[in-house]
Amino acid sequence: MSGVAVFHRDHGTYLAAVAAAWGTEEPVFLGNPDWGPAELAEALRLIPQGTSVVGMELTPTGPAPADWPLGWRGRTMIPTGGTGGRVKFAIHDPNTLAAAVRALRDGLAARGLAPTLHGATLTPPWHVSGLMPFVRAALTGGRHVTLDGRFAPSAKLPKVDLPTDGTRVASLVPAQLMRLLARPDGEAWLRRFKVVLLGGSAVPPECLRAIRDRRLPVYLTYGMTETAAACALCPPERLWKNQPPRGTPLPGVRFGLAGDLLTIATPALARGLWAGEDFPAEGLQTQDRAELAADGTVRIFGRGDRVIVTGGEKVDPARVEAALAAVAPVQVFGVPDEQWGERVVALVVGDAALETSLRQAAARLEPAARPKAYAFVAELLTDARGKFDRAAARALFPA
Repeated sequence: MSGVAVFHRDHGTYLAAVAAAWGTEEPVFLGNPDWGPAELAEALRLIPQGTSVVGMELTPTGPAPADWPLGWRGRTMIPTGGTGGRVKFAIHDPNTLAAAVRALRDGLAARGLAPTLHGATLTPPWHVSGLMPFVRAALTGGRHVTLDGRFAPSAKLPKVDLPTDGTRVASLVPAQLMRLLARPDGEAWLRRFKVVLLGGSAVPPECLRAIRDRRLPVYLTYGMTETAAACALCPPERLWKNQPPRGTPLPGVRFGLAGDLLTIATPALARGLWAGEDFPAEGLQTQDRAELAADGTVRIFGRGDRVIVTGGEKVDPARVEAALAAVAPVQVFGVPDEQWGERVVALVVGDAALETSLRQAAARLEPAARPKAYAFVAELLTDARGKFDRAAARALFPA
């Protein structure tokens, strides 16, 4: 036993390699074959020397704990982060992954849905959103399929070969959902699933409108790699009624606040970060700004660590985005500036003709918060996880 690091590009082959490692209780690192040179180098400095690598020709050089690998039987290291060369691995084990499955199964069963979860992996399996459909099916007696989630306009939609008994679950990111709905056969394909879990990034207003107007079976999710995906769901009927999204914690999940930052306690919480800190049993403090209601539901307002400091002034990009949202979907962030440290910019989904209206909307904000530049795209820039691709977006704003 040496431990395994998986880097296959084919999603089905990738999951088969993970399952093989689990079958022998070998500790396994989930590698991302799309990492750039900086991220890949960082990952190889973390993965212990001597670990077997499958899918790519790579040589890990990291130090190993004294009890590696026997003391790490059954552990799964799932990548989190991975921008700017900063790769981290959250440490999960069979107990944490099973707890995440039970929480979702029981939460859906409480709504009258069957506890057998048939799953489709539609996002890369080296991300938790692509891994967990496989785990849910395995632990609830369901069937699992790996499908092409790119939904290219020139390609036929993939066949959904899943049983009609049980609950068919698809996990998507907003960009995938909008690509589907742009196709004449997309909505009918989507409705082959009883539950569509939508997460990965903030949901654009036009996506929420589509869910509402078409009464789609979409549950907004809140979760992260550290919680093995979803730990709270916003049910479809709330969106159909045009109510602000609020998440109901899944069974066993407890939310709290440290100031305005959300804390999460759940049996599905990862044990800690590889070569980093252990997570406290009483819960993990996130960097997500949130509000908790008396009924236990949560509303997420954005990352507390997204604050832009420009000319000594602190700007909350979520507040700027809210001011501009009536004009077009936007993502606001800071880019380096020699004079001000950072300057506020906005990436806009739409046509450049919107700039005048955007500047008029921004005029209601204090001068420091008004975007100094706008870039226009047909679709929000996201990575394979559905997360906003900040590096790609920054490249649109030259220094």
